[in-house]
Amino acid sequence: MYRLRLARIPIMSIALRADGARKKVPMPESGLISVIIPCYNQAHFLREAIESALAQTYSHREIFVVDDGSTDNTAEVTAGYRDVRYIRQENSGVSAARNTGLKQSRGEYLVFLDSDDRLLPEALEIGVDCLREHPECAFAFGRCRFVTADGSVLSKPEQPYVTRDHYLELLRENYIWCPGSVIYRRIAFEIAKGFDTSLGPGADYDLYLRITRDSPVFCHNQLVAGYRLHSSSMSTDHSLMLLETLKTLNAQRDFVKGNDRYIVALETGKKHSQDYYRSLQMGDRILNVAKASLPANSTVAVATGGKRELLRLGGHRAWHFPQESADERGRLFGQGAEGSADVRWIEAGIRYEFRLFGGPKYSSKLAAISVIGLADATSSVPVEPPRSGQAYLIAIPNPVPAPNRFGRTTITWNTGDGSQGRIYVSEGGKHNDCPPKDSDEAISYLEAIRSRGAEYLLLPATAFWWLDQFQKFRQYLETRYLAVVRDNKTCIIFDLRESSK
Repeated sequence: MYRLRLARIPIMSIALRADGARKKVPMPESGLISVIIPCYNQAHFLREAIESALAQTYSHREIFVVDDGSTDNTAEVTAGYRDVRYIRQENSGVSAARNTGLKQSRGEYLVFLDSDDRLLPEALEIGVDCLREHPECAFAFGRCRFVTADGSVLSKPEQPYVTRDHYLELLRENYIWCPGSVIYRRIAFEIAKGFDTSLGPGADYDLYLRITRDSPVFCHNQLVAGYRLHSSSMSTDHSLMLLETLKTLNAQRDFVKGNDRYIVALETGKKHSQDYYRSLQMGDRILNVAKASLPANSTVAVATGGKRELLRLGGHRAWHFPQESADERGRLFGQGAEGSADVRWIEAGIRYEFRLFGGPKYSSKLAAISVIGLADATSSVPVEPPRSGQAYLIAIPNPVPAPNRFGRTTITWNTGDGSQGRIYVSEGGKHNDCPPKDSDEAISYLEAIRSRGAEYLLLPATAFWWLDQFQKFRQYLETRYLAVVRDNKTCIIFDLRESSK
């Protein structure tokens, strides 16, 4: 039987049809928002999550912490808040913990806040106002910003702003990044029967799809949550994330049958997920190869295809290959004759190039420094005091300890003569998105980056097409430069330091 559903049914219409199944369920309290915080060994982040829920401008709310069998001090942290209800269960996974909280709650509306994330003060008010203005919608959602393990704000990423056919667009890509940015009507959960406990990190995505294929939802596009990026997050397990995402999408096969647009969207979503997570997996493998095979602090040109994750080479300086311009400065970091700035976004495995420019039209490079984030950094390189009247650019500490994915350093600068200066920062230069038209151009790209100081060329398995498509380029490489690594599943690395011809 083919299902050709093209329109969403208002959630209250579905609720009326399901009324018979709800007779034994207590009626929710009108206007009450239940904030449910599942927690498993995240006590060190939990306090921020709880306090963000308590600090809401919308006061008609109840807060639950569902302890999923933690072995840390989750119970003790929760006990410090008399307005928060603590529930403990045997370790059963995040989906089961959320469902447990749902069963104990009384709210007409529901928010599921992960214990390592946090809500912005007006999140609940914005969400409930939106659902009241759109009574046909099952849930409403907004945007998030990224924060580090210590709570420092990283950025406000450009999330897609979708206004129609959310089911179709979610098949293509999960653009609801933070679970806490969503507020649900309780009735939507009773109809959807909660989170699928067979899924781990894919459970949110699965629920979004199951709800949006039957009911309309609304994006208010306001900033409502902080999404924490750190090394112990499930999202850093790239193999698991790919498996869960594909499992979630494949579960939609029966529903999309007979609808060409949905079928195409589903296949697009699967390809997007495979490309994204396999690129991350490739980056993990390449990092291990580079650590084992290359001298410390080498400069490596990487055929990234524009993917930043392939620049994570630990202590090595990694450059995009090919690059758009040798003169590309990067993004403006700061300006002034002198100054100091706290930098909280130095990521483990990434090397950042800071450069100070001054003089007429800021055309002269006055100083430069390379800053590297290392998960296992234990000491900083000593910095000599600058001489009076000398331009300088200093980072302390450097290397930057980043055990929880991001670390902090302080950048200090001085132009030396009181004139105005500008500091730019780049990560691997700017990738040239135009592939070479032939072998001659590929060779020119290679020699250009070699002349700038690249010591190695790293071709990931995803870039082997350079060798297949440009035979003259391949011959040029293989007859002049030694291949120090040749792993057909990971990468080939050529030593550019000496040419045999």
